[in-house]
Amino acid sequence: MDAIEAVVREHGVAGLSIEAVARAAGISKSSVVYDFSSKNALLAAFVRKRLDQKHVDLEAAAEGHEGQPDAFLKGMLGHCAQSPSDEDISCAMAITASFADDNTCRELMATAFREDLERVVSEASDPARARLVWAALHGVMALEYLGFHHFPPDERRQLLADIASLLSAPLPST
Repeated sequence: MDAIEAVVREHGVAGLSIEAVARAAGISKSSVVYDFSSKNALLAAFVRKRLDQKHVDLEAAAEGHEGQPDAFLKGMLGHCAQSPSDEDISCAMAITASFADDNTCRELMATAFREDLERVVSEASDPARARLVWAALHGVMALEYLGFHHFPPDERRQLLADIASLLSAPLPST
């Protein structure tokens, strides 16, 4: 898995291959083929690992709010307080690029988003507000992880505080 990440970080999805992973891991191609039958299988494993790590990070952040309403969502807010690293951005770009080649990675991401949203709504004291906060957080993350915009630290803190305030602010009437 470390070799897959190293290849993706260094060469992007275009440079990901069984041969490149074998070379990075210092093993034979047949050893890589034994575990991963194709480039798409390598990429799916990479995405699963990144999603699993993100889930562990979010769970740890939510533990600090255990017993409170919207604990998972508050954990997400706390987790988002840190700007994505260059590695995070690189990985997000690689994952996004993979959507063009194989639907497996898109489905993995869609499932993760759906499960997180279902959890946020099911634990929410006010599901409409929770959904709004979840969507706003993902908007901020999409802008940053996909390299469209970087919020300076003070602006980022204020933006996240404004998003957090949506949990208690009146919602517009429809």
